[in-house]
Amino acid sequence: MDAISQTSPEAVLPKHILDIWVIVLIILATIVIMTSLVLCPATAVIIYRIRTHPTLSQAF
Repeated sequence: MDAISQTSPEAVLPKHILDIWVIVLIILATIVIMTSLVLCPATAVIIYRIRTHPTLSQAF
């Protein structure tokens, strides 16, 4: 039990592994943000064009 309590937090995971995870998470977050910035306006345009389509807006 004494050996476990005397280990430092850096000894559990090396610092370079934590740096790699930070880089991977930043890349994934960037991909998610860029994808949402492209898809949300495109979806809004598609919904707008469907709702304002001439054949759907004609009164019978």
